[in-house]
Amino acid sequence: MERKDRFNDFDDDERQLVLDFENTVLQGGNQFFDVDELEVIMDYYFEVNDVAPLERAVEYAEQLYPDSTTVMLRRAHLLIAKEQYEPAMRIIKELRRREPHNTDVAYSLGVAYSATGEHEEAVKLFMEAAEDGWMLGRVYANIAEEYFFMENYEEAIRYYQLSLDTDSYDASTLYNYLDTAIRSHGVEEAVAYLNSFVGEHPYSTDGWLCLGNAYRELGLFEKAIDAYEYAIAIDKTNFHAYVELSSVLEYLGKTAEAITALLRACDYVDNRSALYRLVATVYMRADNLDMALTYYRKAVEENPDDAEALAAMALACAAADEVNMAMKYIRKALRLAPESAEVLFSAATIYDGIDNVEAASDYFERAMMAEDCTEIMCQRYAMFLFLRQIYDVLTQFAEESLDIYPHDPFYSTLLAAAYFYTHRYNRASHVLPDVAPDMLADICPEIMTNPHLGPLVPPMNQTNNSQI
Repeated sequence: MERKDRFNDFDDDERQLVLDFENTVLQGGNQFFDVDELEVIMDYYFEVNDVAPLERAVEYAEQLYPDSTTVMLRRAHLLIAKEQYEPAMRIIKELRRREPHNTDVAYSLGVAYSATGEHEEAVKLFMEAAEDGWMLGRVYANIAEEYFFMENYEEAIRYYQLSLDTDSYDASTLYNYLDTAIRSHGVEEAVAYLNSFVGEHPYSTDGWLCLGNAYRELGLFEKAIDAYEYAIAIDKTNFHAYVELSSVLEYLGKTAEAITALLRACDYVDNRSALYRLVATVYMRADNLDMALTYYRKAVEENPDDAEALAAMALACAAADEVNMAMKYIRKALRLAPESAEVLFSAATIYDGIDNVEAASDYFERAMMAEDCTEIMCQRYAMFLFLRQIYDVLTQFAEESLDIYPHDPFYSTLLAAAYFYTHRYNRASHVLPDVAPDMLADICPEIMTNPHLGPLVPPMNQTNNSQI
C-alpha cells in the first residue's frame, strides 16, 4: 500500500531544498544555503513539527547569518514551541526596538503574547501585522483565536470568516469556525455560511466535511450524509470523511451501512489497522462480539505493534471470557505503549473484571496521569472507585474534579453517595442540590428516603441524568 509523501503539501523546490539539507548538513557535511533558502527549510520543519532537524536547521542558520532578523525570529519561534517564553521575548523585543515597523516582528511578538495568555496584546500586534496584507488568512485566523480565548465568540466568528474569505486560509480554520459557532449557538448561521463557502470552493473536502458536521449538529442527518459523500467523491483518500459518514449511519441505527462506509476506505488509507479497529468497535457497540473479534484480529495482523489495537483486542477477549488471551494481548500492549491512557485504561478494565482490584487501581491511577486521558476515562475511574467502595480515594478525586467542573451532577452524585456511606452527612448535604436525582436513586437510594437528606435532593424532573 502506498504511503503518503511527507512533501505532499510542499512544492518541488521546497522538497529539493529540504532533501539537500538532510543529505548534507544533517549528515555532518557542509553546503551553502542563502538565508531565503534556510527560511524555507526551517519553515518546512515548523510545518511538519519535526523538532530535531528544526533545531539543527536553526543552529546552522545562526552560524551563517547570526544577525539576520529572519533567523532570529525562527529561533524565537522555536523557543516559544519549547515553552521558553522569556528568552523568546527578549529576542523579539530587541528586534522590535531595531525594526519597529517590521510586521513580521509584530506578528512574532503577537505569537509570544498569545502563548503567555496575554490575548488583548496579541490582538493588537496581529492587527498591526495585518497592515501589510501578507498572509492575511493566517493573521486573521490568529486574531480569531485570541477572541475565542477571550470568549468573544462574535468577533472570533467574524475573523474566522475573514480568514476563510482570503486565498491563504488554513483548513483548520474551518473546523475552528464551526466549533466557535456551536459554542455560541450559531450553527444555523454557520450552515448558511458553509453552504456559501462550498459554493465558492466546490472542491474543498474540508468545506464539505464541516458542512456535514454542521448539519449533524442540527439533526439534519440526511443532509449530513450527502455532504460527507461529496467530501468522499472529491477525495477518496480522506479517511476522516468515511469515519464521519459511518458515525451518522451508526447513530441512525444503520449498523451494516456504517460498517460498509468504513470498509469503503480500505483501499485508500495508510493505516488499515486503525480502520479495522474502528470496524470492530462498531460491531462491539452492536453487541456482535464474534465479528468484533474478527476485525480486532485483522487489526493486529495488519500491525502487530499497534498498541491500541492490541488493547482493544484484549478487551474483546475479556468480554468473550477468553481471559488468558486478554492477558496476553494487554501485556504486549503495555510493553509497546506503557504511558498510553487508552492502553492503561484497558488494562485497568481487564484487571477489574477478574477482581484484581489492586492492579486495576494502579492502572487506573496511571491512566489518570497520562497526557491523553479523557473525561470519560475519569468518570469511569470514579465509578470504579464507588463500586469497589474505595471511598477515601473517590472523595478526593471527586472533590478535585468539582474544582475543575463546578456543580457537575455526575461527580456531585458520586461524592454525595460517598459522603453518605462514610457517615459524613453534613458534607453530603452541601452537594445534594447539584446531584442527578435519578442517578442517585440508582446508586444510593438510602439518601432519597433519609428524612434529613432526602428533601435536599432535587426533584426528578429538574435535573438531567448524568451517565456514562
